[in-house]
Amino acid sequence: MYEKNSNSESHSSHTHPHPASTPVPAPAPGPPNDDLLRSPPLPNSPAPAYTTLPYRDVEFHLAPLLNDRVGDIELETIDGKRFLVHRKVLEAETVFFHIYYGFVPVWRLNAGSASTRPPVPTATSDLGIHIPTSRAPDGPSEANAVNPLNSLLCLPKFLTSHLRAAAGAITAPSSSAATDAADVFRTPPPAFEDVVAAAPPPPPKDVTAPTPTVNPYTWAVPESSRVLEAFLSLIYPRGTFTRSPDSLLVDLETTARVARAALGYQSQKALGLARDKMYSWINDDPVGVYAMAVYFRFTDLARLASTNAIRVPREEWPNGDKILMGRHGRAALQSLQQERNEGLRAILEKPMESDEHSATCVRRAMIEELWSRKTRDVEAGLRCESELLELLEVDLRGGHCGDCLVLLGKTIQRCLYEAKGLPRSI
Repeated sequence: MYEKNSNSESHSSHTHPHPASTPVPAPAPGPPNDDLLRSPPLPNSPAPAYTTLPYRDVEFHLAPLLNDRVGDIELETIDGKRFLVHRKVLEAETVFFHIYYGFVPVWRLNAGSASTRPPVPTATSDLGIHIPTSRAPDGPSEANAVNPLNSLLCLPKFLTSHLRAAAGAITAPSSSAATDAADVFRTPPPAFEDVVAAAPPPPPKDVTAPTPTVNPYTWAVPESSRVLEAFLSLIYPRGTFTRSPDSLLVDLETTARVARAALGYQSQKALGLARDKMYSWINDDPVGVYAMAVYFRFTDLARLASTNAIRVPREEWPNGDKILMGRHGRAALQSLQQERNEGLRAILEKPMESDEHSATCVRRAMIEELWSRKTRDVEAGLRCESELLELLEVDLRGGHCGDCLVLLGKTIQRCLYEAKGLPRSI
């Protein structure tokens, strides 16, 4: 009995270090073995897959998945929401991040990495010629390639040190001055990592531009969470956020703020989608669309919106839209309204068409009275966007002359053609 238990214990102790091996059938019932119930030892440090995730203890407002992976850049909005986005998307769709991460040296982005630290030069002679400590020159060719350039660069320091040393020797015969001067110029400049390793101070509350905070991969952005989410939905692949890329552009104000963000980050894709979305509000808010188009210098959109904006009197323009469109935008729209009003009134003031028959027709006065009454009615409710189609609604009852009615038709036709020729956009 004791022999059987000892065999079981020896077998279990032999198979315990290899949990991945083929399971062995359980031995005959015996005393419980605690070694079989113990879990394998856990490593002291967390798994690498978890350490690569930035800020594991932070709750993100939005962290989209791209190719089943989370992002690697953190954006914090002005309302305190955090977004975890993908660096390659920002680099591909925005010029701002493309320039920052594409042209900033790697040693600045990874300041704490020892592998990116440049070799520290050391002094090899009194001339201040520095050679990296990692590798000394192997032959005269490499030394000649390095020494002349370094000697030329260190020539001002060399002259200054010798002049100071000579002056010190004349005044006080001591070698301390020359030694101090030589030590100053032999001391290598501080590594760039030491200069930029310290994190910049937190950005102010009124953030007006994207600003790196604790590290180059954490940014404080001037947009709100609603605007940033709509902006990201435009630059991410279709379907990452919503089925339609512009589903989050729910109103003109949000669309305008997204367009402003697209201009700031220099994202042509987001700017084009936001601009195209503004066309859908031309009928509902023509003055607002015109103001946004003038502000962002969308020339085609401004011209199209001005065709509908002229129907809104200048007294009814919102103050915010007046500020956005600026002095030149207001002047252009007011000039268009004034030009159309004056043109339409000039058309209505013209007399009826006449010919040889009208000079001898006894019923000419009747048709002229009809025309005068109709033009007065149209002019009373005249709007600058009108095309004078109201002239077609004429009551011809009353026994008018047929030839005079033909002249009335020609007069109305002339008015419609002239009204159509007036400018309709800026």
